[in-house]
Amino acid sequence: MAEKLSKSKLYALEPLIHKLPEVRSPKRHIPFKEKFIWSGLALIIYLVMSQIPLFGIGAEAYNYFGQLQYVLASRAGTLMQLGIGPIVTSGIIMQLLVGANLINLDLHDSRDKALFTGTQKILAILVGAFQASAFVLSGALVPREDFAAAIPFMILQLVVGVIVVLYMDELVSKYGFGSGISLFIAGGVSSTVFWQAFNPTQVQGGGAIGGAIPNFIVALGKGTPSALRQAFFRPGIPNMMGVIATIVVFLIVIYAVNMRIEIPLSYSRYGGMRGRYPIKFLYASVIPVILSTVVFTNVSILARVTGFSFLGRFEGNTVVGGLYYYLTSPNGIGQLTAQPLRALVYLPVLTVFCMGFAWLWVQMTNMGPSDVADQLKRSGMSIPGFRRDTRIMEKMLGRYIKPVTLLGGAFVGILAASADFLGALSSGTGILLAASIIYRLYREIAKEQLSEMFPAARRLLGE
Repeated sequence: MAEKLSKSKLYALEPLIHKLPEVRSPKRHIPFKEKFIWSGLALIIYLVMSQIPLFGIGAEAYNYFGQLQYVLASRAGTLMQLGIGPIVTSGIIMQLLVGANLINLDLHDSRDKALFTGTQKILAILVGAFQASAFVLSGALVPREDFAAAIPFMILQLVVGVIVVLYMDELVSKYGFGSGISLFIAGGVSSTVFWQAFNPTQVQGGGAIGGAIPNFIVALGKGTPSALRQAFFRPGIPNMMGVIATIVVFLIVIYAVNMRIEIPLSYSRYGGMRGRYPIKFLYASVIPVILSTVVFTNVSILARVTGFSFLGRFEGNTVVGGLYYYLTSPNGIGQLTAQPLRALVYLPVLTVFCMGFAWLWVQMTNMGPSDVADQLKRSGMSIPGFRRDTRIMEKMLGRYIKPVTLLGGAFVGILAASADFLGALSSGTGILLAASIIYRLYREIAKEQLSEMFPAARRLLGE
């Protein structure tokens, strides 16, 4: 341990980390109802905060994140302006530093893991303070002229919002279902999809109904081809093509989540009993899309802070040029046909980023071939027909894990971009994430209910 102390300079932060508030890990089994209450409470707090405008803001806030706001669980001009962006950004930075051995931490060691988690909290708050300052000082959030302390007070509110999200994520991870980040993304996307699909009110400045489905019902009543065409393809407003794209993407994600390759295993400790190790097609899940989105969003923030036009040019609420323009998707068939170059750049860029982040995530979370081979050997498992050697198992697992990781990353990137091109409700990326998260929550809730009904099954379920 002395050698570890001399290697990692992050140990200098330990006194500060020990003073940070922490949600203690439960020392008992958390019942299903209690998990449901904590998860529901966290989601309600998030939704309420996403409706509370910043005190001191002087004008309507522009949504500079565009369609990416749904992935970031962000809501312009509210306490949730920054969403989960600072938390995910800090996570990316820390994982990269660990992967590159720049901070010399062993995440298998309890003390190092606690140091990693605490440092990530501090970094998330610092990133939140930087992003909050960038939004306010760059004019993206305009302060009231009659409130002298509006600027620092708005920055403070945004940082407090980041801290609340940070600890709600920790609370849900330990006492609820899934993670807070996933819950907030799913909650934000689901509420937006519901409103865009069923909004019965008329759009400002016109007589059209805002919701895609009520507008479609009105069009059916008119019975004219032009009314039906308008219901399916009206630009800039939710339409039935978006509803269809949303349903299709949801079903594709559910199907893809259940695709897997199963490698046969034998258990030497149990007389050669057979089993299987599943390698899911979405081996890195939809994490690559979240990480790619956060990187693209930070380009937008840098464009605001620096004012460099090559990073991004904005006209009001719309990005019209620069690098960030090509890192956002045309939304709907109308924009797709009007901006083909933007789509041709965005699709491969998102796909490559998703493939890269899928591979990076697998390596950083000990899901790579060598890590899995070590885990299987320690558990007394081996691949039938081969010697019980870690190198052999690593080679066999690598034949499947490496291509599946890259193909799964490419798949989620292409699917997210395609859904955006078709104008899926909220955003294609948001629907992709929400579908995966909701299905995972469904599986976790079903597992929890089973363990509540049959307490003896908890041991079999790994609890």
